[in-house]
Amino acid sequence: MGHPLPPSSATPPSRRGWWSRPIVTPPAQPDCKSNCNECTLCLTPCCGGILTFIAVWICLGNFIFNAHCDAKFSIQSIAISPSSATWHVDFLVKSPSSRFLIFYGGDETAVRLGPLHAAVLNTSHARKSSSHTDFSVDFVAEGNSTDAVSEQLQIKLRANHNVYAFHPEPGHIDITCYIELFADSVSVSSSNWRVGLIATSPVSDCEISLRALKSSLIRGDQVISNSSSEFFGQFVTGNKIDVVFQNVVMPAVIGDVIWDFRVQVWSAVDTHVRFGNGFLMVSCPDIPVKFTTDTAGNVMGSLLGNIRRCDYIYQKKLA
Repeated sequence: MGHPLPPSSATPPSRRGWWSRPIVTPPAQPDCKSNCNECTLCLTPCCGGILTFIAVWICLGNFIFNAHCDAKFSIQSIAISPSSATWHVDFLVKSPSSRFLIFYGGDETAVRLGPLHAAVLNTSHARKSSSHTDFSVDFVAEGNSTDAVSEQLQIKLRANHNVYAFHPEPGHIDITCYIELFADSVSVSSSNWRVGLIATSPVSDCEISLRALKSSLIRGDQVISNSSSEFFGQFVTGNKIDVVFQNVVMPAVIGDVIWDFRVQVWSAVDTHVRFGNGFLMVSCPDIPVKFTTDTAGNVMGSLLGNIRRCDYIYQKKLA
């Protein structure tokens, strides 16, 4: 005898499919909480990753901000006018990086021909591509330009580092009040000299006032006059001062230009920025002065070429 079979109408037992079964069975929760060492082990990889990212970002930023401009200048042509002794030099400028903005204005250009002084008369430039620019400069140099010259031509331009990471404006630098000084005029009438200094700033809202304290007119290593400024002891509203030298003994002029005048000025500076006030020791070297004589025989003089950039040292207090 065998076992009885269930009737055919009986319902078979239900079977669960594999898709409805749990893939992972979570372990039971521990009775005790994680201790400090276990938390440290869990957080160490995260902190290490964050610190590595910060270190890479700092190194990359330091490399970008300290990168050199490395612009390359190649001379295309040189022409000299015998009548005016004016040099015309054409350059092709290759700037491999778009992070640098080069200024080609006459006020930003300085030229020397080996040991010879030079005065920039005019500049021009035209952009050929994203990395190439045609640049031309006209200048006059010390000495006789009709003679054969074998000297090194030195061109100095100003460039700004473009910071795109935080400021989208090319050349923008977050400086509260930065000052640039220029000798923008020279006027000589007999024995009286007037030298104009102008202060500018790339920061649009930087307000500058100057006060001349002491000035000297120097040729070579010899002081030929000390200051007698009509603005002495007063702050001048605006960014320009005139330094006056009286009873200047006129030096001997060989030709019609003296190239090696230098003006030194002690000036107080006042800005609207807190902690932006102090004193400037200004030096304006290599100022070329062109002399002429009027019909009455009086000697007249003026600045030859464009304005001249001045160097300065800032001090919070007088030494």
